[in-house]
Amino acid sequence: MGNIRARGAAAAAALVLSGAVGCGPAATAGSSGGTAPSEVSTVVHDGATTEEDRRTVDAHWAGGGMAEVARADAKDNLVQPAWTGGGSIARTVGRLYASSGVGGGSGACTATVVGVRTVITAGHCVRTSTKGSPARAAAWDRNLYFVPGYQGGSGPHGGFTVRRVRMAEDWETDGRDVAMLEMNPGADGRNISDVVGAQPISFNAAPGAAGHFFGYPYTDRVLHCSGVTAWVAGTALVRIPCHMGVGSSGGPYLSGDPAVGSVVAVNISGDASVSYGTALGAFAQGLYQQSEHG
Repeated sequence: MGNIRARGAAAAAALVLSGAVGCGPAATAGSSGGTAPSEVSTVVHDGATTEEDRRTVDAHWAGGGMAEVARADAKDNLVQPAWTGGGSIARTVGRLYASSGVGGGSGACTATVVGVRTVITAGHCVRTSTKGSPARAAAWDRNLYFVPGYQGGSGPHGGFTVRRVRMAEDWETDGRDVAMLEMNPGADGRNISDVVGAQPISFNAAPGAAGHFFGYPYTDRVLHCSGVTAWVAGTALVRIPCHMGVGSSGGPYLSGDPAVGSVVAVNISGDASVSYGTALGAFAQGLYQQSEHG
């Protein structure tokens, strides 16, 4: 995954100044900031659509792929405290694994269950871009695999394969770095939400109050930080005054109670003191409805 996994730590300034996201009507940021909605092309990409595909992906990660990624995980000296507050977030947030579409390496982002069969993450967590090429030409990552509640090398609820990805074609445009993943049922036939529940989701982000950010910045457990959120002027990005790092891309920003609050943005980048997320608005809502009912 190379550059897409590193992007969260290395490209904050570029994202904030020039934008880097894509798909559907852009999020409406409201009176304090953000960009106006516009018509944008969406793209739907198939993942593991057959039983054989599902078995192959599951075998890849359960058979050593997760352990390979875990070798780089921090267990001590964490950049933020580990989350110990329980609640639904302890089950719904997890690690999203993928094999890069360029070079074949493995890596992980963060994602959250937000519907009956829908998981939300950052768009750049499922595609690998090539310098100098348009966003629509980015390679699709392979073997997408989500492990909710990941901790210490495994997930207490098992892993789930991705049937279909929905995101912006021009996902590197400001306000569009978000993807909705339509999940396959688990091995027992149950939807992912039947197993771990679903985090509430809101498409009316209103920065200015306390927010909570959860992520796996290559750690063996989910970390948490909080602070007052704010718009990044002139964009559809939300900022929160805490640093996570590589691997936390796609992690949820929650409003309200940190254990059960609503997802209002997904992390896409950061610097030494601030993290930036794509605020969820009309575009993200359209993707979500397609994922749940398409």
